[in-house]
Order: sequence, then structure tokens, then C-alpha cells
Amino acid sequence: MSSGPLKAAGLPGLPEEGRIVVGFSGGADSTALTYWLMGEVNKERILLAHVNHMLRGGEADRDQLAAEGFARERGLCIEVLRADVGRLAEERGMGTEECGREIRYAFFHKLAPGGNDRILTAHNADDNAETILLNLCRGAGLDGLCGIPPRRGKILRPLLYVSRREIERYCHENGLSYVTDSSNLSDDYTRNRLRHQVLPVLKELNPRFVHTAGQAARLLSEDRSCLNRQAEALIERSLNMWGLEAETLLTEEKSVRSRAVKLFIERRGGSRLEQKHIEEALHILERGGGADLPGVRVSCAQGVFWAGRPTGNIPFEIPAKLGKNPLPGGKSVVLREKTCLEAEIPEKIQNLLFKNALDYDIMTRLAGELPEGAALRSRRPGDRFSPIGRGVSKPIKQIFQELRVPGPMRDGVPLLVCGGEIAWCPGAGAAERFRATERTKRVLIVEIEDGKG
Repeated sequence: MSSGPLKAAGLPGLPEEGRIVVGFSGGADSTALTYWLMGEVNKERILLAHVNHMLRGGEADRDQLAAEGFARERGLCIEVLRADVGRLAEERGMGTEECGREIRYAFFHKLAPGGNDRILTAHNADDNAETILLNLCRGAGLDGLCGIPPRRGKILRPLLYVSRREIERYCHENGLSYVTDSSNLSDDYTRNRLRHQVLPVLKELNPRFVHTAGQAARLLSEDRSCLNRQAEALIERSLNMWGLEAETLLTEEKSVRSRAVKLFIERRGGSRLEQKHIEEALHILERGGGADLPGVRVSCAQGVFWAGRPTGNIPFEIPAKLGKNPLPGGKSVVLREKTCLEAEIPEKIQNLLFKNALDYDIMTRLAGELPEGAALRSRRPGDRFSPIGRGVSKPIKQIFQELRVPGPMRDGVPLLVCGGEIAWCPGAGAAERFRATERTKRVLIVEIEDGKG
């Protein structure tokens, strides 16, 4: 089965085994993709996924029957989802196009649960050019001008550099019939107006416009990858226990700094971030303060830029046990008992590496073996803490201020309490009374693991 006009198609990133879910509308693009794919892989791996959005009445039902017929004639498996996208979009407060896309991809991912499973969509070079133009009209930055990615997670787009004209010619040469969505013929949609009125003019100026637009997107994608690597490195340099060091972020160029801030916010729960949100976050980074962005709150105080969901005022207390202790909010405190020899305490007792080492024997004298008498809990009114070597006891609020713990995080900071006293505080380490010394025989190592803070 020769690829012919589909010479630009390819399958990088496709494992040698696993299910291949093809988003199949029954149109020219998905029909050509499926027919071509049958010549590249064992057809038992292929699963067609058709979504009837129930937006076009009898025509949508016709397309579903055509998709089922195509699969049946070629011995392919097919799964069909009927979803009332109009009603669902209204319920969710979304546009029908956005809602339809969300439903489609959720369906595709449900059908491809395995690690080697992949999802193929039939986006083509014209789709990519239209997307670039749409994003340009909306004032998009570099990310928008990179167009449709050829790969995103499990999703592969083999036809992204093949034009619609080449695809239709391929269908004609191979005798493939396909359905036509009448909504694609209407200029009621912005994308269709670009397709019918703008692209023809650009193709008159340059007959290879859709290909050169794709080439430009690939070049810009390389630049974006470079900036993203720099942003990742900036996050690594800036990271502290509570967030990012504002001073380190501010030494970088804005193009790198803004990407680092965006990546950090997204990892802490931010979603659907627009440029105005990133600009607001950058303003907070420079001037201080805080604001609520989609899915997350950001703040900057005492030189720490923070993003996350405030822990609220709900107190917590859990018995402390050896091993992993899950906490509200997703973090865990890990407690490990070691002998003095294992922990090398005598040689390195003053090293910061061991400031989270406590004298386990002192703890057991006060409260017994874990999990008896020791707990991990949030702060309480009247809490005090005695930092090592300071000779003083301070309110925990003052300790948090010295440690530069962001305000929204403070109610979620886990304190290890033993015999009614705070034995350990994140960032400050062991309290004076509980610290490991040269005389210590057993140590308790305390670590915080994972979580978004």
C-alpha cells in the first residue's frame, strides 16, 4: 500500500506494540490516515474512535453509520461515543467547539490506557497554518505561533506536514470515499472564514504557504525548546524549600523569567493561563503582594515567590510513625531510624545535611517508641520553638517569618511534636533539646517528600 502523496507522513514515537487509537470522523483526513496506517502496522492494533457530537441531527448520524461501515468493510475495531455536546457545553459554561474537543480527547485517552498505547489524530498542514493564523490574530506569543505540536504525550499527528490537497488526492488515487461535514462549508465559524477567504489569498502569494508556515512553526519550536531549557535551569537555580528566590528570578531576561514563572505556576496547580495572568504574576514578583489566578494563588513576600492552593485554617494532627506519613495537601513526612554509625553523626554533626537528625532516644524517653506519643500537626496558638544553638525559645510565628514561609502555606507546615514540645520544624530542623550530638546512639531522620506546597 504505497503512501504516494502522503510522503511527508511518518510515525516517530510509535512503539512496536500497543493499541493505536485513531480519531476517526469519516472525513478525508481520518480516512486517509487510517488507510495509510493499515499499510504500516498490523491492523489488529488499530482501534477507530468516532464521536457523534449530536450537533448536526441526521447528518451526524449519517457520519456515524459511515464510520461504522468503513470499519466493518476493512475488518477494523471501532468504538463510538454519542455525546450531546450542545447541552454539555451549556452546562459547563463552555463554547461548543472547546467542549467537543475536551470530550473527544477524554474519550481517546480512555481507549488508550496502556503505556505503549498511542492516539493518532489526522490534523494536516492546512489545519496547522489555520491555527497559526488564528493565534496570530489573537496576539499570541511564541507558543501560539508554534502551531499544532506533532506530538503531545500519547498523541501523535502523522499528517501534520501533509496538505489537505495531497490528502484528498491520496483518497482519490486509492478509491476512498469519505463524508463531508457541512459545518465546514459555512463561514459562521472563524476558522472557516480563514480557510475560505484568507488562505486562498496567501496561497496565491505563495502556493506552498501551508508548508512554509509549518516550516516557520518548526523553527520557532526549536527556539521555544531552547528557552524552555533555560527556564527549567532558572527554576532549578531559584528553588528553595518554600518556592522560588525572587532575586534569582529577577536577574534573568524577561523572556526566560516569564517562562520559568509560567512553568512553576502550572506545576503548582495553575491552568488555562493567559498572557495577562503571567504579566500579573511577573508584576507580583517585582512588587510583592498576591493574587488569585486560574486554579492557583500566587504571592511574593520576603523574597520568596510562591504559587499553590492555600491550606486554609483546617488544623490537622496525625500520629507519627516510622516510614511515610501522608499529610493533607499531598505532601508526606518520612521518618527513618538509623544508628549513629549509619548516619555518621559524630563526624558531621554540625553539617546542615544533618540538621534534620533528632536524638531518637530522647524522644522515646519522653513519649515512647513511635508511633506512641509523637505526632505531626499544624501550628497552634502559643506554639514555641527553640532553634539549635540560639539559647532562646521563640513563637512559631516568628520562626516562620525568619524562615520566609509564605503566609498561605503556614497552616499546612507539619511540625513534629513529642511530649507536647515541637521537636522539629521544616527549614529550622531539630529543636535544641532534641538535637543529635556526639553521644547520640540512635537518630531519627526527618524528610519531606513530594507535594505541590
